[in-house]
Amino acid sequence: MKRGEIYLVNFGKKYNSEFGKIRPALIIQNDIANRNIDKVEFKGVTVVPLTTNISGGNLRIKIDARDKLINESEICINELCTLDISRIDLQIVVTSLTKKELEEVNLKLLQHLGL
Repeated sequence: MKRGEIYLVNFGKKYNSEFGKIRPALIIQNDIANRNIDKVEFKGVTVVPLTTNISGGNLRIKIDARDKLINESEICINELCTLDISRIDLQIVVTSLTKKELEEVNLKLLQHLGL
């Protein structure tokens, strides 16, 4: 699992405005934490969910369907969350972001977090 890769993640039952169900999500956590997750007690992974509900906006990044990502989707930067690694299906990488897409994610994360 590496930063910039997209996997299927089980977000569970939808609660109010939170994302729910199994959907693609971007691994946004740094690779040092990703490599050492087996060595720590809390096995949380920070992800950003994707949606096929294309609406645009300052905190979304559209990516075309490719590899195992069946539909055009948007990365929903403002829905950043940390979930237990057991919710991530690590068997298949759905797709990976390009360097340019990851740079856009970084810029929008800074904006969202006010950094």
